[in-house]
Amino acid sequence: MTMTGLLKHAAIAASFTAACCAHAQVPDAARGQALYENHCQVCHTSKVHARVNRLPVSRAEIRDIVEKWQAQQKLAWRDSEVDDVVAYLNQTIYRFQR
Repeated sequence: MTMTGLLKHAAIAASFTAACCAHAQVPDAARGQALYENHCQVCHTSKVHARVNRLPVSRAEIRDIVEKWQAQQKLAWRDSEVDDVVAYLNQTIYRFQR
């Protein structure tokens, strides 16, 4: 294979890798905080996260709760935005392991 052919294959592989990795973004807790403060904190005081009989037991359950309420409020958040709010809540309140 020529050098030009190798470079073309490398460019294609790099493009494919970048496209695949774009979907696997690391949640942004700072953006999650902004979303939470602008859309959730209006109704939720810090007490809502301390109700013993209604505490989530996992990150997955936090995500379910965030998805439910963003849909209820017709926010139409993308999955990445839900992930960001989950990351924020988990880092600041719940602290579940991955």
